[in-house]
Amino acid sequence: MEEEKKKVEAGKLRGRSRRQQTVPGKKKILFRTVGAVAAALVLAAGAGTGYYFIQAGRYETAFLPNTKINGMNVSGKTADAVKAAIENSLSGYALKVVAREYPEEVITKEEIGLHAEFDGSLEEMINAQNPRDWIKCLGTSSSHEIGTMIVFDEEKLQEKIAGLACMNPETMREPENATVSEYQSDTKSYQVTPEDPGTELIAANVEKAVRDAVMNLETEVDLEAHDCYTKPAVKEDDEGLLALVSELNTYVGAAVTHTFGEASQVLDGDTIHTWLSVEDRTVVLDESQVAAYVKELAGNYDTAYKPKTLKTSYGDTVTISRGNYGWRINQSAETAAVTAIVKAGEKQTREPEYIQKGASHGENDYGNTYVEVNLTAQHLFFYKNGELVVESDFVSGNEARGWATPAGAYPLTYKQRNAVLKGENYRTPVSYWMPFNGGIGLHDAAWRGSFGGSIYKTSGSLGCVNLPPGVAKTI
Repeated sequence: MEEEKKKVEAGKLRGRSRRQQTVPGKKKILFRTVGAVAAALVLAAGAGTGYYFIQAGRYETAFLPNTKINGMNVSGKTADAVKAAIENSLSGYALKVVAREYPEEVITKEEIGLHAEFDGSLEEMINAQNPRDWIKCLGTSSSHEIGTMIVFDEEKLQEKIAGLACMNPETMREPENATVSEYQSDTKSYQVTPEDPGTELIAANVEKAVRDAVMNLETEVDLEAHDCYTKPAVKEDDEGLLALVSELNTYVGAAVTHTFGEASQVLDGDTIHTWLSVEDRTVVLDESQVAAYVKELAGNYDTAYKPKTLKTSYGDTVTISRGNYGWRINQSAETAAVTAIVKAGEKQTREPEYIQKGASHGENDYGNTYVEVNLTAQHLFFYKNGELVVESDFVSGNEARGWATPAGAYPLTYKQRNAVLKGENYRTPVSYWMPFNGGIGLHDAAWRGSFGGSIYKTSGSLGCVNLPPGVAKTI
């Protein structure tokens, strides 16, 4: 019975096992698959951990990733490898010095005793690292500077720098400021003359630039790029300088064309620039020279007080050397006008301001309307627009008493009807009064019974030209 019972129970276990091989059996297989993946993951994690520690072990004697020393990338290099790289970089090392306007010069390592020298700093830096930080360093970088790897003789370097051709004080050229050019006649203008940077070097800056280049084992140093030159104080883009040139060009850009009938005279920058000076970047116009120019105009074109020729009614040509008739420039007014035009930089064609004008410009300023008074013949002719209107004898000033009528060419000052001529001890009413030289003029003399001849020599007037009333009225 006991044996049979055992067989029955055993049959029950095997039956579960078989039943489990149908549906439940799949779960067992799935479990085994997941277990395999987990095992693979464990193995992979183990490999990653192994790589991490392998790399950590590597960085126990090498520099961590993204590490630079004195600008050199030393990532993953041992101290000995870094030393070898430095020694290799020194092989045949030379520094090219580039200077403004000078040929390139070279400083070799032998000339300055350049060599590598190590004091254990590289090893100390490696020892100070935490090798396990290598993975953190993948995303960051670190730079270090140490001064014991590159060594050179300071005195030899300074001597070499001092011996550079560009450092010779006798050949250096000082910088020159930008300035205003001389007046340019072809363009009638001024320009900015650019600054000259020169070649004058600042010794301290040169020494620093060259020394830094050697320390970093650079093969070229450009002295201009390292701010080694003295600079001009004023450059061509200086606002004050540009404003000054602009103001000067305003003045010399002016032009005045003075007209005198068919003749003309042009004033422009070729003359104006000689009148200008600059004081504290301010343009100064010498108005005394403007006045001198206007005075010259007057000297050339004024006709008052200058001799004139007249073809007389008798046929001969005479020269009239006295008298104030003619053109006469108002010099002060014209000086002020020209000064204003120049300062404004304007261009004008104009007649000058006149104190007195003649009838015409050209050969004869008195035109073709005038009274020809012949004191010798005591006869006059009045022409209007070139046509003879009237002629007549007259009586002029008393020569015997020193009252002779002054010869010359004069303009009529004005014409007046029914005037009273006044003088010391006399008052003489006249119907037609035409003064031409102060208190001397043409007028009717109804009290005279005759005219012409030699009356004037002893019985002449006080200087006036006495005319028959009808002739005075016509004139």
